[in-house]
Amino acid sequence: MRPSFPRHRRVRTGIRAVFGAAVLTVTAGCGLLRGEEPTPGPNIPVKVAAVPLADVAPLHIAADHGLFTQRGIAVTLVPAKSGQDAITKLESGDADIAYAGDIAFVNAVNSGLPLKIVAEAAVAGERTMRVLARQYGPVQSVPDLAGKKLGRNAEGGVSDTLTKSLMADHGADPNSVTWTNLEFGAMAAAVVGGDIEAALFPEPFATAAEKQHGLHPVADPATGSAQGFPIGLYAATEKFAASNPAAIAGFQRAMRDAAAAAGTRKLVEDVAVKHLKGIDADTAALMELPVYRSDPVMTELQRVPDLMQRYGKKFRRPIQMSELIIPPPPPGT
Repeated sequence: MRPSFPRHRRVRTGIRAVFGAAVLTVTAGCGLLRGEEPTPGPNIPVKVAAVPLADVAPLHIAADHGLFTQRGIAVTLVPAKSGQDAITKLESGDADIAYAGDIAFVNAVNSGLPLKIVAEAAVAGERTMRVLARQYGPVQSVPDLAGKKLGRNAEGGVSDTLTKSLMADHGADPNSVTWTNLEFGAMAAAVVGGDIEAALFPEPFATAAEKQHGLHPVADPATGSAQGFPIGLYAATEKFAASNPAAIAGFQRAMRDAAAAAGTRKLVEDVAVKHLKGIDADTAALMELPVYRSDPVMTELQRVPDLMQRYGKKFRRPIQMSELIIPPPPPGT
């Protein structure tokens, strides 16, 4: 029997919209999303690596509506295929700040890369990620994932770690899976063609896969152990952060403004159509949105290494996320 998922998008987005509208009302006098004149003086150039996911919608809102300029920085967006790819761009100097999944960030820190958390990006909400499979194929429930060939965006990322968590919660052996690395945009065709049996799809790829390829939802990983799980953040190297405190503070302020503005769903849909390949207006209107926030919540971030350790990750030393956060400027500044 196919699982049924209640749709709560209207309620959740309504809450976000009310919150966003309240923030926009408070900040309207400061010119938020109204083309305020740039901050006096030269803007600091900052290269930001971005992965094509709904998680980075506030980043595009900030760039498209001049929020970075208002905060004294000139941002250039650098495309990245995955969080791991974005972190590689930090290492090479091709990016100053990068979006990455929280799990990819923790893996990089564990490998010895000196990174700092600049801001959060998104937290998983209901149905914002789905494990999808072929209708009437061999995967109809979570236990069916055992022993199958599954897709993931990259090793040691959100896609495989949350799939493992989901399987363990349902009594299926996470170690029985054979993984295939694919870009999110290629996963639907791989499932349809039988190259893989299922995969975890984030938005907007999940909605596009259901709408365009007829894939069906097996499970929502943002439940059980992963309910409300932090899924994305912005990171910088310790060297860049120490040398560019004004740029870091400007980015934090702009992303705080943008996360509030993302409470207006239409803004998120517009940037999805504009910046995410293959996403049309109908798909954007149907996609489920994560919970956007910018200022780090330490207790929630600590869930990431704790969950990774629960499912077999070995750390060279304990990972304390509170030690990796660059405190944001006080609200209202």
